Amino acid sequence: MELKCTKEEFKALLDLVYAGNLLINGMREVDERILPHSEMEQKIFAMAKEFGYEELIEFDNEFNEYMPTRAYENSEVNDYIDAYEDKVFWEELVVRMARRQALNELGDENPDMTSAELRQRQIELEEYYEDEFIENGIYHLKWIRPEIQSEEAAKKGSKLED
Repeated sequence: MELKCTKEEFKALLDLVYAGNLLINGMREVDERILPHSEMEQKIFAMAKEFGYEELIEFDNEFNEYMPTRAYENSEVNDYIDAYEDKVFWEELVVRMARRQALNELGDENPDMTSAELRQRQIELEEYYEDEFIENGIYHLKWIRPEIQSEEAAKKGSKLED
């Protein structure tokens, strides 16, 4: 692969390829990776030394592939990745909690709610939860464990009903 760019441009490309492949393949086992993306990452990583970035990418003989060094994993690119993950976490938490509450209201309080009303209610709840999390983080969240009967207790309960 021939690539004509400055050292600074290559660093930007390296960051983009690393972050992009982390998003696409980071949660996959080696044998489940989406190959075109991991192969492209390997091609770009292989060029790091040529552009003077051998302190960021190294070849790992055990895994037989190029990998980011600890220095690269602790660099500014991971600040971007962490910020992205943090943003996604809060957005997903807001949307999922709002959706859950809107659906609970649909089933419990207003079974005749239309899909438009459900969506509007979810939007209202998203605004509520977003404000709550901005102000308090997860401080007010509680895990309410559902009551789970043992198999023996369930059998006793059914005998009482007979």
